[in-house]
Amino acid sequence: MRDQVTPTEEIDFAHNKRLLNRYRFVEYELLRILAGWLPATARMEHKLAMGRLLWEDAQHVQHLYQRLREIQTPAFRDPDDPALMRLMAELIHAPDERDLLAGLLRVIKPALVQAYAWHIDQTFANPDAPTLYAFKHILLDEAEHVHLTEELLGDHPAGEWEAYVRGLLSAAGGITGREERGVAPEPPLCRTNFVVSREAVRDERFNLVNHNAGKAHRPSNPETERLQEFESYSQEMLAAETVALILYLSPGMPWEFVYNSARHCYDETRHCRLGIEWLARHGLDYTQVPQNTRIYAWRSQYDPATQYCLLTMGNEQHAFPYRRQRLTAYKAAGDRLSAQFISYDMADERQHVAYGRKWLPQLMEQHGIKMPVEQFVDETVARWEAEYRSGALPLHAEYA
Repeated sequence: MRDQVTPTEEIDFAHNKRLLNRYRFVEYELLRILAGWLPATARMEHKLAMGRLLWEDAQHVQHLYQRLREIQTPAFRDPDDPALMRLMAELIHAPDERDLLAGLLRVIKPALVQAYAWHIDQTFANPDAPTLYAFKHILLDEAEHVHLTEELLGDHPAGEWEAYVRGLLSAAGGITGREERGVAPEPPLCRTNFVVSREAVRDERFNLVNHNAGKAHRPSNPETERLQEFESYSQEMLAAETVALILYLSPGMPWEFVYNSARHCYDETRHCRLGIEWLARHGLDYTQVPQNTRIYAWRSQYDPATQYCLLTMGNEQHAFPYRRQRLTAYKAAGDRLSAQFISYDMADERQHVAYGRKWLPQLMEQHGIKMPVEQFVDETVARWEAEYRSGALPLHAEYA
C-alpha cells in the first residue's frame, strides 16, 4: 500500500457543514434585523441602502441554503453556539440607526468577508466546488457592503456600541468560531431595547402630511398628473416599510416567504428611488415632497396578514388599470423615461400580487385567522376601499 497522503486543507466535511450553517444563521439574522429597523430609520439614504442590503443578504442565505440542503438535513439549524446566537440577538438593540449600521458594516460584514476568504483557501476545492461558487458571488456583495461604510457613516465616529459588537464577536470566536474567544462584554448604557416602530420615521428634511392620501386619481392637466405620479413613487418607501414589518413580525413563515418578501421590500425601495431619480432628472428635490406617513401607520395597526392583504390585494392589485392608462399616455407623448419607469414598476407589481396570492393562506394561519381565504380577501379589500381609497386612513382605538 502506498503511503497515505495527508491533506493540507483544514476544513473537512463535518466542519464544512457547521461553518456553512453559522454563515447562514448570521446572514439570515442580518436581513431580519434590517427589516425590523427599516421603518424606524429616519434618513432616506439609510433606508434605501437597507433595502438593498437585506435583499442581497437574502441572496446569500439562498446560496448557503441551497448548498446546505445538499449536505445536511434539515438545511436550517441553530448554530449550537450560544455566544454566536447572543451576538446576533444583541445587534438589533443598537441605540440608533447609525450605530446599527456601524455594527453591521464595520464589524460583522468585514468579519464575514474574512471568514469566506479563509474558507475558500481551506476547503477541498473540487469536492466542495458548489460552496466555492456560492462564496465567489457572496463576496462580490459583501465587499461592496463594506465599501458603503464611508458613504453612509463617513462622519460617524466609532463608539461604545461598535466596541460592544466587536466584543461579542470576539466572544463567539469570530464568524467561524475558530478564533480565540474573549470574555463577553457587559451591555453598554447606550443599549436600547428594540421595539418595532408602528410609525414611518422621516428625517428633518421632510414635511409630514395626511391629505387625501389614498384617494383615487382624478384627471388633471397632463403635466400636473405626471408630476403627482412620480412624487407618489418617491414615497413608496411606505410600502417597503410595510413589507419589512410583515417580514419581521412573521418569524415562523417558511424561508421562501422570507426570500420573496426581501425581494418585495427591495423592489419598493427601488420604486422609491425611481421617483427620486425622475424628480432629480427634472431638476426637482424629492425632500420637498410632503410625506403621507399615515399610510404606514394605518396599515401597521392591523395584524401582518391583514397588512399583507391590504397592500397586495388592495393597493397593488388595483393599480394596474391606472398604470396601463399612464403607460399608454407616456408612449403617445414620446416620454420614454416615464414609460420605461412605469413598465418596470408594473413588472414588479405583478410579481407582488402573485406573492400575495401564494402566501396569504399561510400568513393567515400563522396569525390565527380562521376563515376562508376568499372571504378574508373580500372583507379586507372592502376595508381598503372604505379606509384607504376614501383618504380617511382611520387609526382605530381597538388596535392601539
